[in-house]
Amino acid sequence: MIGSRRLGLKIFVVLGFLSICSPALADTPPVAYVDLKYQLVRKGLDKNYVNQVFADSRNEFLPDVVRKIAYLRKESKDIYKKFLTPQVVARGRAYMQEHRQELAKAEARFGVAPEVIVAILTVESDLGNATGKYPVFNVFASLSVMDSPEVIREVGLDPALQGRLRKKAAWAQKELQVFLEYCRSKHLDPYSYSGSWAGAMGFCQFLPSSLKSSGVDGDRDGRVDLFTHADAISSIACYLHKSGFNPGNRASWRRAVYSYNHSEAYVDTVVTLASWY
Repeated sequence: MIGSRRLGLKIFVVLGFLSICSPALADTPPVAYVDLKYQLVRKGLDKNYVNQVFADSRNEFLPDVVRKIAYLRKESKDIYKKFLTPQVVARGRAYMQEHRQELAKAEARFGVAPEVIVAILTVESDLGNATGKYPVFNVFASLSVMDSPEVIREVGLDPALQGRLRKKAAWAQKELQVFLEYCRSKHLDPYSYSGSWAGAMGFCQFLPSSLKSSGVDGDRDGRVDLFTHADAISSIACYLHKSGFNPGNRASWRRAVYSYNHSEAYVDTVVTLASWY
């Protein structure tokens, strides 16, 4: 009992500390953003553009996202159980029928089985119904500085995670760079995109690097919009094709889907749903 009380007290103190510190960073962008802007400009982004984006009133540091990524652990199979139900399968089959033309075009162009595409759409965004509420720019900007002493201190991260924080910050900065380059080249508002807490966008939940490498204009309207079914379907097919998907080799299906999300539990769920569709 004494040990439990002490643990409870520690948790209470830590949570209280986080609740005090987080709003300060959310209200005032971290000083580390100064160096982040410098790094983005040094890597080729226009200085005025970078300053303009960071000066926008919608710029907000997201301590909860930083904390979640910092302490993220390996996925368990339990989180995917909700997809393996008759109701989900019925909706997936109805989606395949409704979007059979877009799926057929994607299959003809990239050689990817429609049922695999629909299974990924099911797991990633509930067939386009749940795409996330986090501003993509704010996600990657926040994560890009998660290894700075200021953020580690104010968010209350464990300094022992420094190696992981440095790796994740470097990854986020690359994604942020790609995202801003894409938005600027397409004359898009960086703050108009919302996605998951990990920065994934659209019905297919692509990261900016995936959008750049595999985004496809499926409906031929002159732009890639991952929040449309035609473009999301074709983009998934393109990604899996580039990842080695071979319609005649089932083993390649698993490898390609694993490339999409490095989780065996995820792959098992997608492959199982595909077999049921």
